[in-house]
Amino acid sequence: MGPDFAYVQVANLIAARIEVGEISHKLPAERALAEEYEVAYQTVRHAMQVLRDRGLIITRQGRGTFVAPQAG
Repeated sequence: MGPDFAYVQVANLIAARIEVGEISHKLPAERALAEEYEVAYQTVRHAMQVLRDRGLIITRQGRGTFVAPQAG
């Protein structure tokens, strides 16, 4: 990966997937994303917080993480 922190890179990669419509509704589980990007689970959790702060995703306790309505 490049010079940015791993969680920022993961957040940017997921944001790009949302932007092009590859992820348009529910995001994969955080543990699945950690395996996919070959990073620690906590790195993905931090990336999810970055995406929430950017307004790209919303998390519903017990239901999952979804693309925010205006982001798709």
